[in-house]
Amino acid sequence: MQNVRRSARWAALLVIMAGIIIPLGWTLAATDVTQPITVLTSNLVQSTGHDEQEGDVRWILPGPRRLDSLVFGTPETPLGFERDVGVPLAARLTNEDGTAFTTTANPTPFSDAFALIRGSYELTAIDVTLGDHPDSQDAVAFNATFNSPDGQHTYDVRVNRVLPVGLLHSVFGGVGVNMIHHGRTGIGTKLQPTTPTYVAFWGIGTLTVDGRVPASGTDRLVHGMITCNVRNANYELVFDVDVDCSQIHTHLMLPPFQILFSASDGYEEIASPVPTEFVLPNGITQPFLHIMFENITLSTITDAEP
Repeated sequence: MQNVRRSARWAALLVIMAGIIIPLGWTLAATDVTQPITVLTSNLVQSTGHDEQEGDVRWILPGPRRLDSLVFGTPETPLGFERDVGVPLAARLTNEDGTAFTTTANPTPFSDAFALIRGSYELTAIDVTLGDHPDSQDAVAFNATFNSPDGQHTYDVRVNRVLPVGLLHSVFGGVGVNMIHHGRTGIGTKLQPTTPTYVAFWGIGTLTVDGRVPASGTDRLVHGMITCNVRNANYELVFDVDVDCSQIHTHLMLPPFQILFSASDGYEEIASPVPTEFVLPNGITQPFLHIMFENITLSTITDAEP
């Protein structure tokens, strides 16, 4: 049985890496799980894909995130500053008269800025275990390929192992289906809107860049999800009220963290910039990956073998 421990670095709410605010709420809070494993009466498999020839793929660039008053309140009655998933008051800007929050003070991975790229992915996720448990029977098989905005680099992300117990919040045993997270839920960063989700996974993966695995390319934390549309016609990240469940898209996120395993079969997250090798106009290498896939197909199969 795995032992999951909380790293001392979680004492801070946000990590500021290369001037970019990185929310720590990428995974769920670690607890000592002792209850018996809970299994659904019927396995639920979500299978999805995106063909490079059929739709657009977007690389999200660092930038400020506009702050929704439903999630973050007002300077007079602030909300959304919870440890690990929220935004501290010092990291927010206000309007001229100080009556409303406007944006984060620093760039984040949840901006309105993007670049069109080419890419494709395939995902099969099996949800068996309802909640976090070291012996979770959830499973994921994920592979994505895409290029950098300047066309100079190619990437391959592969995940074949779930993260069974979260380190900052629940990860539903590694795979969750038909649920809501982010935003006001307390599950995941509040910079993302409160998001109705068809399927989400938290896994441990490998990143290949230009045909090779960099030194920090292994044991990467990978979060993927298929959700209601959280981007408007201008591809701005919307507030809660404008989330559109008549459309869906896929999010792939590699935050700047790796999973560090211990000799006792436990693990923790350590700060580790994603080795994207993509240099931003300010001369800084982008330390995270946030890729959006549109025009996807999604199918559900029940009673599959995990």
